[in-house]
Amino acid sequence: MIHEADEPGWRTRKLVSQIHRAGGGSPLLTRALIEDHRAAGATSARADLAPGEAFARAVMTALYRSDTATCRLAGALAVAGPDVSLAEVVEALGGTRESAHRGLRALNEAGLLDAGWFRHEAGRAAVLRGMDPADRTRLEARFAQVLHEHGAAASVVVRHLIAARKADAPWALRVLIEAAGRALADDEVGLALTCLRVARDSRTDERQALEIRAALTRAGWRVNPAGVAQHLPELTTAAFDGRLDPRHVDELAAHLLWFGQVERALGVLRTAERNGTSPFGRPGTSGAPYEHDGPRGWLTYAYPGLAASARTRATGAPGRRTAAAPRQRTPEHAAAGHETPEESALRHERGRARGPHQRAASLMKALLAGADGKAVVRAEQILQSTRLGDRTLTALLVALDALVLADRLDLAAHWCGILREEAAARRAPMWQALLASARARIAVRTGALAAAEESARTALALVPADGWGVAVASPLATSVCALTALGRLDEAASWLSVPVPDPAFQTPDGLLYLRARGHHYLASGRPYAALDDFLTCGDLMTRWEYDLPALVPWRTDAAEAHLRLGESERARALAEEQLALVGRGKGWARATSLRVLAGTLSAGRRPPLLDEAMEILRERGYRFDLGRATEESARAQRELGKSGQARALARKAQQLAEECGVPVPRAARAADAGSPQPPEQPWAPGNRRHPDELSNAELRVATLAVQGHTNREIADKLFITISTVEQHLTRAYRKLAVQRRADLAAKLGPLAAPGDRDGPATRDVCDRLHVG
Repeated sequence: MIHEADEPGWRTRKLVSQIHRAGGGSPLLTRALIEDHRAAGATSARADLAPGEAFARAVMTALYRSDTATCRLAGALAVAGPDVSLAEVVEALGGTRESAHRGLRALNEAGLLDAGWFRHEAGRAAVLRGMDPADRTRLEARFAQVLHEHGAAASVVVRHLIAARKADAPWALRVLIEAAGRALADDEVGLALTCLRVARDSRTDERQALEIRAALTRAGWRVNPAGVAQHLPELTTAAFDGRLDPRHVDELAAHLLWFGQVERALGVLRTAERNGTSPFGRPGTSGAPYEHDGPRGWLTYAYPGLAASARTRATGAPGRRTAAAPRQRTPEHAAAGHETPEESALRHERGRARGPHQRAASLMKALLAGADGKAVVRAEQILQSTRLGDRTLTALLVALDALVLADRLDLAAHWCGILREEAAARRAPMWQALLASARARIAVRTGALAAAEESARTALALVPADGWGVAVASPLATSVCALTALGRLDEAASWLSVPVPDPAFQTPDGLLYLRARGHHYLASGRPYAALDDFLTCGDLMTRWEYDLPALVPWRTDAAEAHLRLGESERARALAEEQLALVGRGKGWARATSLRVLAGTLSAGRRPPLLDEAMEILRERGYRFDLGRATEESARAQRELGKSGQARALARKAQQLAEECGVPVPRAARAADAGSPQPPEQPWAPGNRRHPDELSNAELRVATLAVQGHTNREIADKLFITISTVEQHLTRAYRKLAVQRRADLAAKLGPLAAPGDRDGPATRDVCDRLHVG
């Protein structure tokens, strides 16, 4: 038959061998194989044999020529797989060994089998495809039972249960749940979910149904929490009724907290405690030492306001702590750091066995106390000793954030890279998304703005926003922050349109979102809106006793907004307050405070502050902030008449801007060539410098501002709103490349000199302004 094909390359030892091996010498199968090979256009001798539709039809034709028993045996073999013994096949079919041997001989003679198994996997696939669906389902279920009774591994049995799509027998449910747990431990999330869905769709009692829903929630969380949120209401009701297994209570509480259902989570934990099933009240809880400390960790560092409220209720006054621990143990008391004597003894007894969430809570306390060195040590302890997992991921993320807040960006990037590689290898989209978001937060601090935006975008691509719960505030904040710094304000605004759950603003991620939105408002000419967001951060952080300038320096943020509004005294007071709070350290928060404080002072007093800020930022690796401080220093030197130093600093600022991806105006590049024209700020949008480029309305407002009028006075004089005044001033700042009113006078020159409103130099412009 190959000779009859008469095509080049077909009379080869390789092809002849492949056809004989797959067809077993059967003329029917051989013709089909040649037909498939020709249809595939495989005329090269190097092409491997690829059985197709013709071969599948030939297999079914060969079976139709056989008796019923032989057909049933072929189907049973195809369903069973290569590792099932003939005795198990016979038991599943319900026949005899003699009839099975006769069937095997017939199938061997037909060219389908060789030594009791299919010659080619395509033959098995054809048999399975040709089976009646109902017959196959019954046979799959029968094989599952037989293999289970013979002691086969759960992974083998479960394959047949999945194919049968039902598991009504009690043993079958147990096997499915066991296999799902093993699959999840082996990072085979898809298999785990498939097992659990089959179990869910089978006949179960109430206890089993709850067990399956809890397991489905746990497995689905790794892929997308939004997909399993549907199970939370039923599990919550069961927890309140005392019907949920205590093993699942903590996990349920953590899931509720993820979606911002704080009161429900606290209610679940209180109910469990009253029933004697909560680890908060049971020092002897079995299992790993850290298996049940998840919700306590969430309450401590994901919702810091809860801990502060608990301390207030326990002490009777905000901000006061007491050594007397309450005897009545509650989740809030756990979060606040109170413990009973029994728990204290247990903690010391366990010593190094403290869980990762407890360690994470401890390092957050160290950060709040200003002990950055201790926080770094504790963060590395967590990262070195904790394996990435469902119950430990949050603690690992807190450790990464702690390294960032302690100004160890190098360590944070190193450990984040290791964890991201592991999460990718273990095929867990939610883990990958959270770690991509962490990478984005690190990158935006280092000034790698494009990389930060890309990582944040990747995080939201891996898991859509509706699956992030309250944590969605983090990647959104990073995207907005990076895009705003890059001058891509419209793109940043599009991310601000993504809904953020209200409970997110009870979390540190919500603070980051408010700060990012505030800076976007500031760059968009809305300083009052920006100030409102910054002061909201301050109110929340003060109320929570969570005033961490390294996380959100709300005072200097608010000071920048006040500077835009021309309120330098308020700005100076806030900057000085934050500088006093951060102390004499060498951190990012101090450098930020110094830079903003310098902006409130005269040119002669700025250089020492900016020099110290630049030294800190250079040493710690904050390129974007270093660029801003360097540009501020260049401006100060220009105002002092030191043009050489100013040009050198301006060139360095432009170099840093380019490294961070911040657009540098053409006029600023010209300054590098030694142009006497002062370079523009690469850190602020806009590159127009001449008063003629202002609109009439902008020039009117800018002139009155330079002459010393307040925003309200300008609004009254021009019969416009204060908001309109702010918008005109912000646009004028951008076009003239300045940041405060004091610099406007230099740009407008004699047109708007304060104290000389009616002089001849302003007469022409007054006609244009319609003022004075």
